[in-house]
Amino acid sequence: MQKNVTILCPLFNDGESLSRLLTELAKAFSNLKDYRFRILVVNDGSTEELNITTNTFFPIQILHLQRNIGHQKALSIGLAYIKENISCDRVLIMDTDGEDRPEDALELLLAAENRNGDIIFAHRGSRREDFLFKLFYWLYKISFRFLTGRKISFGNFMIMPKDSLNKLVYYSEIWSHLAGGILKSGLAYSTIQTHKGTRYAGKSKMNFSKLLLLGLGAISVFMEIIASRLLIFSCCLIGFSLLIILTLLGVKTFTSLAIPGWTSTVMSSMLIVLLQSLLLSLVTMFLYFSSESQRKFVPVYHYKDYTGAVETFTA
Repeated sequence: MQKNVTILCPLFNDGESLSRLLTELAKAFSNLKDYRFRILVVNDGSTEELNITTNTFFPIQILHLQRNIGHQKALSIGLAYIKENISCDRVLIMDTDGEDRPEDALELLLAAENRNGDIIFAHRGSRREDFLFKLFYWLYKISFRFLTGRKISFGNFMIMPKDSLNKLVYYSEIWSHLAGGILKSGLAYSTIQTHKGTRYAGKSKMNFSKLLLLGLGAISVFMEIIASRLLIFSCCLIGFSLLIILTLLGVKTFTSLAIPGWTSTVMSSMLIVLLQSLLLSLVTMFLYFSSESQRKFVPVYHYKDYTGAVETFTA
């Protein structure tokens, strides 16, 4: 029985890489006779004209967005569009720039045959970035683990069954970060080892500030866990400060022991810590409840707010 796979690719001003990717995908998938592929390109408000300069080996749809909204949001809109408009068995998500390699996409497809029902992520065993990028990425993973209690070691290169997609598009968290939203959803997932490819053309648009915002977006998915941990931490600081203050006051009031001159400095410092901890707990609660009261962007309901024309190219 033939399997229908939709390949979802976000795109921003990278038409040359897209054309190269289409050629490489045709080579990588040439022996898969039991599969039928369709490509959905989400054009994330590109300011350059998009021209496909290669033969369209697969049916291609280009979903144009009304404005640039960012990589993660473009992906969530693409997933919602697929749910509503495209019949398929699996969805393969990959970037167009060549860093997600077509040969690894083939490995994801083959792995999906043996792990039916799982969302399968590509975990990169090697990276080509400079030292500062690797350092920041390591700090991001450590911070994510510390703040949320969860481990994340993958990005958006993945394959998922349509059943998982149908559930995922009801999670507002994928609007901020797709991989984080999948972790939050509790859907079954696994990983395979891959390697980062070489960019086909141009320069990467991922700079430090965008990477920082991406990391914060992933962490924000677990806001309720972070809020609870911050509250526990602030309460511990308040309890510790009160203990030190009351101990010093007790020694001074109920005993005849000599009090060193630095005691007043310690009490003042503990009082400052107490007040700051109290302020931290109050701000954390207000921010959390404020975010909960805001209207959530649920992709399956609201994705059309950003979509424009759809172009179709057939093989």
